[in-house]
Amino acid sequence: MELRERFQQAFESIADHPRRLVASAMGVFWGSAAILVMLGWGSGFTSFMTVEMARFGRPSVFVIPGVTSSGFPGYRAGVPVRVSRREALVAERANHELVSAVVAEHFSRERLLVEARGRVRRLDMTATDERFPYHRKFEVGLGRFFDSVDVERRRPVVVLGHDAAHDLFDDPAEALGRSIRINGEPFELIGVLAEKRGRQYNNTNRPDNRLLLVPSSSAEARLGFDEDAVSVINLYPRAGVAADVALRSVLASLGRAAGFHPEDGDAVRHFDMTSFVRMFQMMDVAFAVFLGFAGTVTLLVGGVGIANYHLAMLEERAVEIGVCKAIGARDRTLMVQAALESLLVAGTAALLGVGLGLAGCLALEHLTPPGMFPVPVVSGPAIAITLFALVGVSLVAALVPALR
Repeated sequence: MELRERFQQAFESIADHPRRLVASAMGVFWGSAAILVMLGWGSGFTSFMTVEMARFGRPSVFVIPGVTSSGFPGYRAGVPVRVSRREALVAERANHELVSAVVAEHFSRERLLVEARGRVRRLDMTATDERFPYHRKFEVGLGRFFDSVDVERRRPVVVLGHDAAHDLFDDPAEALGRSIRINGEPFELIGVLAEKRGRQYNNTNRPDNRLLLVPSSSAEARLGFDEDAVSVINLYPRAGVAADVALRSVLASLGRAAGFHPEDGDAVRHFDMTSFVRMFQMMDVAFAVFLGFAGTVTLLVGGVGIANYHLAMLEERAVEIGVCKAIGARDRTLMVQAALESLLVAGTAALLGVGLGLAGCLALEHLTPPGMFPVPVVSGPAIAITLFALVGVSLVAALVPALR
């Protein structure tokens, strides 16, 4: 029998029961679309959060001083841990092969009162050093950032985030060099940071565009921050160095200087920003595996439905099949014909479902504001998992009726 005749017979057989055909193929159709959209959204979410993490700054570990606990011989329990900027600098020099920087910072626990040109706002303050823009991936939009001389001489200078500057001044460019007051103390505005785009899901409890930045030494000299007790220590591992390795070494240095055991989890709390990226990557893999398994099972159920549809059709065509065998048709020919009909139904439903899934991904991509929320990304793994599931469905839908 020629291939053309086989397809013609298959189409004629399928056309005899259109409603039953559509009902049996809906499971494969919707399953194909759903698995592609969900896998695409999972990949898009991981990509989105990876970009958001990179926008925050270079990979770092936050170390926050706490209170010592018991269980470590030679160390008193209940002693507040105090780390100075000098001790952080000593730890940086002692571990220069593992970390590129150990930056001690002061955070304002409450928003500070900022006065400028008759306007009063409350802003979150970060007191840091001249390396802040490099490690936190900031660009200066107007003026300049404070340098090492400003930090060393405790100059009362301030740099504002993009939104904070536009909130305080109609035109930040004209405000450069003017004096503003922070909790009543005069500071000179020397720079405005360029705007950071995106939702900034990852921040230090304060949007980057609304930061108030002053030198650490100036905050200690004029705003009452304790020179011997910084709020947080940021350590930045060098490329190729595991964050936990760098952290253990730095904590050993800080422990000797500040008097706490480096393994005391209460003495210092730490938060590894790089672990977030690994967590999202692991979630993406687990999500893809789960959806691939669940989607494959769903599609297989749909394939069984198509197989049952064709079994019912074969029962109705029993006389026709008997006549074919009586006039010399071989079992192989009848099996191929039954498999071809099932493959056409399952394959068509699967391809239409994939088309719907791709259309859904494109629609979500165009409707979602850029950089605001995750959008589906049809990646290689998503396509591979979908194709694997579709092959399994097609084989089940084709072989069950053919073998029967």
